[in-house]
Amino acid sequence: MAALIPVVTVRLWHTDMLGRKTKILSVLLAIFMSVGMLGACAPGNTGGNGDDGTGDDFDYTDLSVRDFVGRKGIVTAASPYAAKAGLDILQAGGNAFDAAVAVSFAISVAEVDASGLGGGGLMIAYNVNTGQSLFYNFREFAPAGVETDYSEYEKISADNACIETAVPTQVAGLLTILEEQGSGNLTKQQIMQPAIDMAADGIVVTPELSLNIKDSTAKILYNGTDVWNVYSDGIEGLYEGDILVQTDLAETLEYVATHTVEEFYTGEIAQKIVEASQAHGGSITMEDMKYASENYPKKSEALTGTYNGYDILTSASPSTGGTMLIEMLNMLECYDGDISALGHNSAEYINLIATVMQLAYGDKEKYMADTSFVDVPLVGLTGKEYAAERFEKYTAGKAYLGTGEGDLPYGNPYPYNGGAAQDYAYGPSGEHTSTTTFSVIDEAGNIVTITQTINNFFGCGIVPEGCGFFLNNEIRDFSYTEGSINEVAPYKQPASYMMPTVILKDGKPYATLGSPGGSRIPAAVLQVVLNMIEFDMDMQTAINQPRVYCYTTTDEPPGTAKLIEIENALKELLPELIALGYDARVYSDNRELDSYFGGVQGIRVEEEGYHGGADPRRDGKALGY
Repeated sequence: MAALIPVVTVRLWHTDMLGRKTKILSVLLAIFMSVGMLGACAPGNTGGNGDDGTGDDFDYTDLSVRDFVGRKGIVTAASPYAAKAGLDILQAGGNAFDAAVAVSFAISVAEVDASGLGGGGLMIAYNVNTGQSLFYNFREFAPAGVETDYSEYEKISADNACIETAVPTQVAGLLTILEEQGSGNLTKQQIMQPAIDMAADGIVVTPELSLNIKDSTAKILYNGTDVWNVYSDGIEGLYEGDILVQTDLAETLEYVATHTVEEFYTGEIAQKIVEASQAHGGSITMEDMKYASENYPKKSEALTGTYNGYDILTSASPSTGGTMLIEMLNMLECYDGDISALGHNSAEYINLIATVMQLAYGDKEKYMADTSFVDVPLVGLTGKEYAAERFEKYTAGKAYLGTGEGDLPYGNPYPYNGGAAQDYAYGPSGEHTSTTTFSVIDEAGNIVTITQTINNFFGCGIVPEGCGFFLNNEIRDFSYTEGSINEVAPYKQPASYMMPTVILKDGKPYATLGSPGGSRIPAAVLQVVLNMIEFDMDMQTAINQPRVYCYTTTDEPPGTAKLIEIENALKELLPELIALGYDARVYSDNRELDSYFGGVQGIRVEEEGYHGGADPRRDGKALGY
């Protein structure tokens, strides 16, 4: 596949009164091959702006247009580079699984801050011919020697950054998906080549990546100046339009392309991961790495639910987001009336969805964790009867504040679960803001959607020597409350909000989507799903709508108002939401839409083809043919 060829970067400088130079403009002049990894789309494509995609002037990196309608296949991702990598694989004869693996490795280059070989992920897929769903769980897990003294996590620095690092499982997941579900038409080298070329030849730094590099300067410097020099231009972080070249990562990806899963987890790369972990306060061993290759990914069918005639296929344990989505939709089914009649993003509509968010988030903190280790009352949590009981908390015209005497942030699903109640402590889990997601549909109609992460941006900040990827800090996704269901334990997977999801209507694919955003993931996905189903929006329109986020009440002494965070585009609703009893706050006052509220990428199946949508809150782009 063709690579980026001669690039010239022209910079203009301003000299201030102290004689310091400040870069004020970076202009990228690049010549791209007309086909290949950075070439034009194939003739016959139909872009969301009416551009049919023909000719060499089709710019797949143009983020003024996010969506794409195609008749044969769609790839939508948080980076146009990654989307193009997947599209090339589809057009070369690969299936949705081949393309998804290509996108995953490519986005690990384009969004090295959000995911990569040092992390893990979850996949939901649907085979249109067999009607079967697949759930591949390659979420990271706690090493055997994980620290269980929670006081040790109170202060993180370069010396102990890897105390929060779980065992990476990304490579085991992707290569197993390729081996078991790939078309066999392309080699592993061909599928990984776009990512290798991107790392070696460089990618253009986007505004989002530039901002994250600057915000994470201290963390990146945990490794010393050698690693920082990759992400900086002199003493400053890379600016928008600069070229990020990742030579070490290119070599590591080449190693993955030419070695087996077992060799990756028992060879020199694994040894470097172990050495980096132990040098920075972590406990990963070669035995842990070997365990990853022998036990991951974990495979099952999707977690399923229904909503007003739609079938929901979503992520099971260790995802909590999938369970929460089904619980929230079950509660909304109990609404006595036409939800759309409330008016989209009216104050009362927001009150309705904010209430079910609070109730589901409360149950999450009390009852949801790795089902391999603890008793999760899943039947009750995803059942219609329990949802009906929980929905009794909703009152039109009034925020649910959880302020009544003896009121708790969680319910009791055990009577609906057919088993004895387990006494777990209520224990909020850690918070994170990173992660990425993407979806693929191929010509046969097969669907693959993956969400992957290294947790916070740039993970724990540590790069194994010469490897070019950051290790995760997933241990902080456990609860540090003793006796809680999500308490840390050796080999246990931390609970995750990640929830790649597929929706069917009348037994046929209707849509697929996912989101990054930590605890905002379930809220973001819920709102986009409702925008499509209740308000009949196409995928891109549904994604573009402003969002809200309302977390659960706590068992602390209650206040007199419930915090709800809203995007700047909804700021005019503040007085109405306050009147309902909410402590309503605009999260960001400088952007109408903010990546804090997720970055949904998704595809909806329509009569004219597949409509891929991509979130303007990130660098999302949908491409197809």
